Amino acid sequence: MTDSSRPVAIITGGTRGIGAAIARALAARGVDLVLSGRHRDEPVEKLMRELGAITGVLFHAGDAADPASAPAVVDAALARFGRVDYLVPSAGGAVPGTALTVTPEAWDNAFRVHVHAPFHLFRAAHASLAKQGGAMLLISSVAGLRGCPSTVAYQTVKGALPQMGRALARDHGHEGIRINTICPGIIETRFHDAMTPEARANNLANRIPLQRLGLPEQVATAAVELLTNEFITGETLVVDGGMSMRMV
Repeated sequence: MTDSSRPVAIITGGTRGIGAAIARALAARGVDLVLSGRHRDEPVEKLMRELGAITGVLFHAGDAADPASAPAVVDAALARFGRVDYLVPSAGGAVPGTALTVTPEAWDNAFRVHVHAPFHLFRAAHASLAKQGGAMLLISSVAGLRGCPSTVAYQTVKGALPQMGRALARDHGHEGIRINTICPGIIETRFHDAMTPEARANNLANRIPLQRLGLPEQVATAAVELLTNEFITGETLVVDGGMSMRMV
């Protein structure tokens, strides 16, 4: 039996990396969880057992690139828990290539996953968010704030999210709905598994003033504050060890 007084979060891409770290941080705050992902493999099963020991948790299979997945995951959350308070559209991935090398399919899919998916999820959950006075956290990137080499699609879609957050925050503040955006830098997740030792050394020595890579848990603590602080909306917070504020 579920406790209808407990807040509920939907996290797409919530089974790995930053999404999973945010799930753990919210669970520790007494939030029930609906985690959406494409696959339910053994690492996902392990995470479900871990979270299930401390909070209510539901896995919902879905592809964020499919617009129909948004109302489906919201319906699943309402059927299980009766409410939706927080949205964290965290599904995404790297999209390498310049304007001359990225394929049209990869360009279009980058928008489906990173821009269209949060939009459709917000629309699907709007009524519940307005009822609860809920919040959405958009997961952008420092790549959406500063120029980077050979990732034109990824930079474009991540750059769209802070403005989407401001637009939604302005339009829906009167309903008590808050929208904020977080921009992680180089975080120790599988997203950066392909980083070479040389690139890692350069990042530490020359690009990140704190001279260390970030952890998903460090993004998660900031994410929880943006989701739960009832007087923050329309803001963009960078969590990157100072990398994006450098002049040289």
